[in-house]
Amino acid sequence: MAEPEHSMPDGEQVAIVTGAAGGMGSAIAHAFAEEGRALILSDLHAGPLEAVAARLREKTSVAIVPGDVSDRAYPAALLAAVGRRKIGALAHAAGVSPSMANGERIFEVNFSATRRLVEGLLPSMAAGSAIVLIASNSGQLATHPIIDRALKRFLGGKRSLIVSQMRRRPQTAYPLSKKAVQLYVQIMAPACGRAGVRIASLSPGIIDTDMGRLEQKAGPAITKMIGLAPVGRAGRADEIASVVAFLASPAASYITGTDILVDGGSVAAITAAGGAMKALR
Repeated sequence: MAEPEHSMPDGEQVAIVTGAAGGMGSAIAHAFAEEGRALILSDLHAGPLEAVAARLREKTSVAIVPGDVSDRAYPAALLAAVGRRKIGALAHAAGVSPSMANGERIFEVNFSATRRLVEGLLPSMAAGSAIVLIASNSGQLATHPIIDRALKRFLGGKRSLIVSQMRRRPQTAYPLSKKAVQLYVQIMAPACGRAGVRIASLSPGIIDTDMGRLEQKAGPAITKMIGLAPVGRAGRADEIASVVAFLASPAASYITGTDILVDGGSVAAITAAGGAMKALR
């Protein structure tokens, strides 16, 4: 893992954005920069990450920490960049979609690495700070008592045959990983609350980013989902970033332990049409 670049002075709170070179991550970084937050940006490759950072340094101080979110040393690398400061906000947007990896990699990046990140950084979060984890409306669509029970069993450290089987295929591992994130914020809310920290997940629908367009090309389901959305279009990255900025602000001081659905009404429409198996086939 590369060493952090562009160090910042001690004595200030910082906001961390992972996946900051991607569509949603870069929009979140821009929203935080507009607020004057000092930033630590992370993504897999240094070049695209530095390109985002360079555009933001006119507004605020920015450090970059290139690296793989699934690397077990990843939280420590971020903490090295934080130094003696406190973390005022963590917006975790790093993730992979079904067309980008196999099932095991998807679950590892989207959930297992998320859990390590939150638990590794929580002791350095400032009182009054917030953690916002980017999930997906696919996690909402995957809601089922059997899946929920299996995931809660898994999150409690027990083996689950259902989770093991669903992790094998990208098409099932992705919604499973995002549902795990949604359940995880419920489980972690008490511990975060004792530290004076709020935690929430944000579940976007189909967003007009490189990742969203990649999945749209992979099959007709995404186009059907966009067509079903009451707003009649895909979302924009800045529409996600504005909600993240709100959740990380004092204006959201009574929001924790829950998932915020920002999907143009897609889940509502799919549910009304009889569920994903019927509406998206």
